[in-house]
Amino acid sequence: MKNTTVLLARLSAVVALTLTGVARAAGGGDADHGAPHVANWWGMGAEYAETPALGWLACTFVVFVALLVYFGARQLREHLETRADAVEKAIAEATKAKEAALARARDAEAKLAALDGEVKKMKADFEVQGKAEAERIEAAAAELAKKVARDTEDMVTAEMERAREALRAEAARLALQLAEDRIKQLLTPSDDSRLRGSLVRDLQA
Repeated sequence: MKNTTVLLARLSAVVALTLTGVARAAGGGDADHGAPHVANWWGMGAEYAETPALGWLACTFVVFVALLVYFGARQLREHLETRADAVEKAIAEATKAKEAALARARDAEAKLAALDGEVKKMKADFEVQGKAEAERIEAAAAELAKKVARDTEDMVTAEMERAREALRAEAARLALQLAEDRIKQLLTPSDDSRLRGSLVRDLQA
């Protein structure tokens, strides 16, 4: 309302200055014709057909402008208020969207940081597991090597024992064969008959 009053005051001042200029111009034109003349401000009628009433014109113009400003200002004010509300709403939505975007960015950064930590943890776990698996494989290989060595040693020992037994048996057989051959060489036919008879008697007894 205060702005409307100020606007009306300014318009009134402009109209007054304009009318004053018009009146001076009208007075000057009559002076050029050599006849003094006073501008018509409020006179009405046929005698004033050449000089319309400037005061009434001014009042009419001021009333028109006042009505225009009054009704137009209200619509303009409503439009500006609506526009201001829309702008404020748009700013609020933009601020909200910005805050949401910042929140998503912070969340993404936090997830990336957590993912980086998880990757590091998984890498460390893999290293530990790999080291443990390598140690387990190394221990299993060492145990297998020991078992193979023991089995090989046992097999070699068994083979050597069988070879010894075979050698003993062969040596005994050869010794027996040699003894038999030696005995056969030393015995005479009479000794052989005597031994055979003694063996028969022993069997009969």
